Amino acid sequence: MTNMELIKKLRDTTGSGIVDCKKALSENNNDIDSAIKWLREKGILKAQKKQDRETNEGVVCFYNNTSNTDFTICKIKCETDFVAKNEDFLEFAETLSKSIHYNKNINDHGTDENLVDLEIDNKPLGECLTDLISKIGENIQIVYYKKYYSKKSVFISYLHNKYNSNCSKIGSVVEISTDNVDSTLKLVDELKVIAMQISAMKPMGIDESSINSKIIEDEKDIILKQMNNVPDDKKDQIIKGKLNKFLRENTLLGQALITDPKKSVSSYLSEISKNNNISLNIASMDLYTI
Repeated sequence: MTNMELIKKLRDTTGSGIVDCKKALSENNNDIDSAIKWLREKGILKAQKKQDRETNEGVVCFYNNTSNTDFTICKIKCETDFVAKNEDFLEFAETLSKSIHYNKNINDHGTDENLVDLEIDNKPLGECLTDLISKIGENIQIVYYKKYYSKKSVFISYLHNKYNSNCSKIGSVVEISTDNVDSTLKLVDELKVIAMQISAMKPMGIDESSINSKIIEDEKDIILKQMNNVPDDKKDQIIKGKLNKFLRENTLLGQALITDPKKSVSSYLSEISKNNNISLNIASMDLYTI
C-alpha cells in the first residue's frame, strides 16, 4: 500500500484524524496494528483530560421497547447537543443499551459503577468509552440504566422529538398492571397517550399517595399565606378546594388527558378497561430527561 492508502485505511478503522493517523504510522514503521495501538494509547491520554468536563447534553436510549414487556433504558450524557445527535454517539448508546439488556450478571438498575465488568462485542466497556471520547472529542458519561420486565404488567414507552428510532432527550415509561397481558398488549396504541402524558405534563406522582407529604404540606402553607382576608370559617373549605386542584394538576391519574381535556387520565383508563372487559391499573411511571 502507498502511504496515503495506509492513512486512509487507518482513518477508516479508527475514525481518527488524518494528522493523527499519519503520525501514528510514522511512529510505528507503517504497521497498521501497531499504529492502532499507538492511537489508542494516545486516545487514553486525551480521554482522561476530557473526563472532568461538564456534561449537559445527551440522550435517553431505549432497547427492545417494542416488546412492551422486556426492555432496557440507558441515559448517557455528553457535552454538546451537536455530539448528542452524532451518529457514532447514537450508535454507541444503542449498542450499550443492547449489551446491558442481555447481560444477566448486572443489577436491574444502576449507574456506570454497576457496569465495570460489562463488555461490548467482547471489548471492555471502559475501553469502548475511551475510544469514543478520543474519537468524538467530548466527555461522555453513563448516568443511569434500568431493565424493565414483568409477566403481569405491560410497559408503555414514549420518546419525545426523537433523534432516531431509539434515542431522544425526553423519554417516559408507564407500567400498567393487568389481569390479561395478551389482551392489554393489543391496546398499546390506545394506552400510548398515557406515556405521552408523562413526558408532556411531568406529573409529580401517580396519585396523592405517591406524592411526598412534605410537598402537600408546603402547598397548604402557601395557600394559607395567601388567605389574609378570608374568614376563618371559610379557610378549611378553600384549602380543601385548592389542594384538590393542585392534586388534579400534579398527579397522573388526576390530570386532564392531553388529547381530550374533558377526560382525566383516570377516567380514560377506566373507559378502556370497561370497553375491553379487563383490569388496568397504573403501577409505576418513570420520566427521563436530559
